[in-house]
Amino acid sequence: MTTARRKPAKATPAKATPAKATPAKATPAKVTAAQPSSDAIVLTGPPGLLRATVSVENAVDQRVAVRGLTLHRSGQQALAGAGAAVIAPGATAQVPVSFRLEPDTPPGEYPAEVEVGGIRREAVLRVEPDLSMHVSPRRVLAEVGGSAVTITVTNDGNLPIPLAAVVRARTDDGGPDPGPDVTLTLTDATTAAPGTTSVLRGSLSVPDELDPTRRHTARVPVGTADLDVIILPRDPSE
Repeated sequence: MTTARRKPAKATPAKATPAKATPAKATPAKVTAAQPSSDAIVLTGPPGLLRATVSVENAVDQRVAVRGLTLHRSGQQALAGAGAAVIAPGATAQVPVSFRLEPDTPPGEYPAEVEVGGIRREAVLRVEPDLSMHVSPRRVLAEVGGSAVTITVTNDGNLPIPLAAVVRARTDDGGPDPGPDVTLTLTDATTAAPGTTSVLRGSLSVPDELDPTRRHTARVPVGTADLDVIILPRDPSE
C-alpha cells in the first residue's frame, strides 16, 4: 500500500504593523504684558480731566520754578498740562498736575510719559468711563394730543449710548402725586457713538386727562440726557 506523502505547510510571513508616530503637542508660550514700574505717575479720571500728584525734588542751592508740564504718548502729539510750583533749595514738593485728553478717548490704561522740568518720567493714564450727553433744545412746549418734535443729541462722553425709540415720563403739576405719562416716540432707535451729533425726529404724546388749569412738566429721558417738556394751562373748553 502506497502512503501519500504530506506536503510541508508553507510558512506565511507575518505582516509588520508600522508604529504610529504621535506628534508632540506644542505648548504656546505665554505672553505677559509689561507692568509699569512702582514709581510711575498714575493719572486717573475721565478724559476731560486726568489728575495726579507728582513728587519733585530740588537738588540745587536756589529756588526752582516748576512749569510747563508735558504729556508724551506714542503716536500722539505732545499735550501741555496744568501744574506749577516754586520749590525751595533742597526741598521736595508735591505738585498737583492735570491733563485733558480727547473727550472720546475710550476707557482703559495707556502708557505715557510726563515731562516735568525737562525730565521725562514714566506714567500710566487710567481713563475712566464718561457717560456725558446733551440734547438741544433742552426744553420744549407741548400740547394735549400729539405733536412733532426734532431734537439734536450729542454724545460728549467716551462710551456709545443707546437711544430707545419709545420713552415715557410722569407729568408733575407741583402736587404730591405724579400724573399720567408723556410719551416721546422717535422715528428709529439708534446708538449715539462717542463724539457724534445726531438729529432725531419723532413725536410727543400728551394725555388729555391733565388738569387744564394747571401747568404740567415732564422730564423725558433721552439716553443719559433729559428733555424737559412743558404743558401750559389751557382753556377747559379746548
